[in-house]
Amino acid sequence: MKYAWIKENKLNFSITTMCKVLKVNMSSYYHWVRTGCIEERVDEELNSLIKSIFKANREAYGQRRIKEALLKKHGLIVSKRRIGNIMKSLNLVPKMRKKFKVNTTDSNHNLPIAPNILDRDFYSGLANT
Repeated sequence: MKYAWIKENKLNFSITTMCKVLKVNMSSYYHWVRTGCIEERVDEELNSLIKSIFKANREAYGQRRIKEALLKKHGLIVSKRRIGNIMKSLNLVPKMRKKFKVNTTDSNHNLPIAPNILDRDFYSGLANT
């Protein structure tokens, strides 16, 4: 946590004074910078996992489905919000399916109409009869 703060504010303050104030060894800080932050490595791995799941499922999975896939296949528990933020940063937008549209009968046609053989009257003059 301290190392990340030092890294963020290295333009504003000198690293030596920040290490003295926060009681951190400079060699430890530089070792952390050289080897890389564990959080950054986890984020890179998570980003690649999310991208691979997204591509493998024809770019149709959103954050809910990706969360389920991460839990089932990799055993990772990640919040939907974090997955959504990662998808937004990677510009991964799921493809939306077309809504199902019901095709009803087209009465404006020139095809022959079946004759009304039964000639039934479905309208009654009185209620409940």
